[in-house]
Amino acid sequence: MMTFDFHKNSKLKTGLVVLLLISLVFTSGTVFSHAATSSSTAASSVTMLLASMGVISADSNGEYNLSKTVTRAEFAKMLIMASGYKDLVNTTSSSSLYKDVLAKYWAAPYIKIAVSNGLMSGYSDRTFRPDSTVTLEQAVNSVLILLGYTAEDFTGAFPAAQMNIYYSNGLSANISGGIGTLLTKGDVANLLYNMLGTTVEDGSQTYAESIGYTLNESGEVDYAQIVSDNMTGPYTVESSYWAYELGMDTSSLTIYKNGNLIEASDVNPYDILYYSQSKDTVWVYDDKVTGVYEDATPSQNAVTSVTVSGTTYSIESTAAFAALSSSGTLKIGTAVTLLLGKDGGVADAVSATAVNDDIIVYVTETGTKTYTNSKGKEYTSDYFAGIRPNGTSIEYTTDEGWIEPGDLVKVSFDSDGDMSVSTTSNGGGITGIADASLYTIGTTSIATTATILDANLGNYCKTSMSRLDGVKFTSGDVLYYEATGGKVTMIILDDVTGDTSQYGVVTSAHSSSGSSSESGTYKYMLDGITTTLKTSDYSLGVGGGAAEFYGESGEITHIKNLYQAGTKVLKFSSTTLTVNDDIGTYPISADVAVFHLSSGTYKASTLTDAISAWNSNKTVKFYYDEKPINGGQIRVIIYQ
Repeated sequence: MMTFDFHKNSKLKTGLVVLLLISLVFTSGTVFSHAATSSSTAASSVTMLLASMGVISADSNGEYNLSKTVTRAEFAKMLIMASGYKDLVNTTSSSSLYKDVLAKYWAAPYIKIAVSNGLMSGYSDRTFRPDSTVTLEQAVNSVLILLGYTAEDFTGAFPAAQMNIYYSNGLSANISGGIGTLLTKGDVANLLYNMLGTTVEDGSQTYAESIGYTLNESGEVDYAQIVSDNMTGPYTVESSYWAYELGMDTSSLTIYKNGNLIEASDVNPYDILYYSQSKDTVWVYDDKVTGVYEDATPSQNAVTSVTVSGTTYSIESTAAFAALSSSGTLKIGTAVTLLLGKDGGVADAVSATAVNDDIIVYVTETGTKTYTNSKGKEYTSDYFAGIRPNGTSIEYTTDEGWIEPGDLVKVSFDSDGDMSVSTTSNGGGITGIADASLYTIGTTSIATTATILDANLGNYCKTSMSRLDGVKFTSGDVLYYEATGGKVTMIILDDVTGDTSQYGVVTSAHSSSGSSSESGTYKYMLDGITTTLKTSDYSLGVGGGAAEFYGESGEITHIKNLYQAGTKVLKFSSTTLTVNDDIGTYPISADVAVFHLSSGTYKASTLTDAISAWNSNKTVKFYYDEKPINGGQIRVIIYQ
């Protein structure tokens, strides 16, 4: 259902006012286990969540400084922003309760609310000591008061009773130290997170529920609601003055683009923007789809979804409705650019020539299909389908006969809506060793939320920096990349990991040569299933045993034998293998294929059984595709 908002800014198209939903699944007590011990510029889902709540924020360098100790003033703000008092903050406070907290001091409004409601207190000399570091027991006392505990619940001298409740109620999860411990920003974040899921003193509900938040089916706090609270959007950015037009100061904003922390200068025309004025946070998305506007459902007079180049998208804003309906400027049959919002719906739409963006596609499939036009008439056309650098699929009809799976192409539209396709590349310059801890490849920074695809022969898989850790990148390993804010946000690799192939065993192989052709018959086992591959015009030259299987667009047309790792196994676990060769240590693939060979017959087995066989001094052999520094892993294990 669409809700219409007719209050339009002159330079920003106002769309449907929606709540931005970010699907986050956290396990209670583990959310900040890493964050509490490190400083990070990474805009992880956790830091995005806390920033959206206003509990934490990044400094001018994008650092969250989670290992830095927290002052009493900083704690007052974090405490209030995580509480039911957050909506009472008046940042133009004109009074001060303490001689060392001036009315114009940045934390004065938060300190005033905390003190007025008994959550914190000053000292007998009429000071608050805002720059002193907050201790664990001070923070625990404040949290317990929020939870509804009073002096009657605390027996004995401070803070023994408070600390007993702190430990018994699970508030201590992922926080080290005891009485007197100076808290870090990460510690406070852990404490406040734990507080949200803790039952209030009377046992009626969790604290989160008591301040208006809901729980999901797992009984955990529904963080999507927290993130979406007081958020407005989508808006289409049309000028560099977007912040001014929204009444916001870029110097105080925390801005994320596709999940990455950015500067205001990285917000571009035709980006889709959501914002929260109360939290000084902006979320920006630049996912665009360009193609031919083929159909409107149920009609262009009352459009709720549109089909562009074979894919259907839902309308989610008045701006998109106005542009794509019969009264709009975009007509069926013309080239359009859909501006997609956070949830993948159409937040706005413009002529393809207005944005003038080329579309990069890694081709995964080509062929011929039957389509239906806007008048319901069927027609047949060649097409190519592929994956975009951001990981989304797209398909285009075409009359270009040269396009093949594995091609990286650029799709462009002219002013008449005519499409052109050409080969492209933008992979130069990224070389060096991948470091997952630093999120770098050589000297190139990789965003923690980057989409990383590894591709080969029209096949692709999503991968990660942890998978690439230690791999040496050379020229040609990167087919394409895009960067925002100085960090790579999308990258397509050229068969760096080998993970697009399948791995198993050749159970029998026969190759023959003739005067004018070669042929072969090969039986192989993958996932416990035996299959035969016959080649009529070429010989694979492969023997029996561990092998790699691959081919264009998922079809197996080629087989290559693997290399055996060492002859003496020094250490063997579920994740690594250490042997007596020049490589030494190999990572074991997460989906390593294991076989039991008995009397010349292979039978699919498990990694656990292979480890047991090795521990029992049975013969166990290990096979890899490439050296680990080149992305290789142990792919096949055979034991007897």
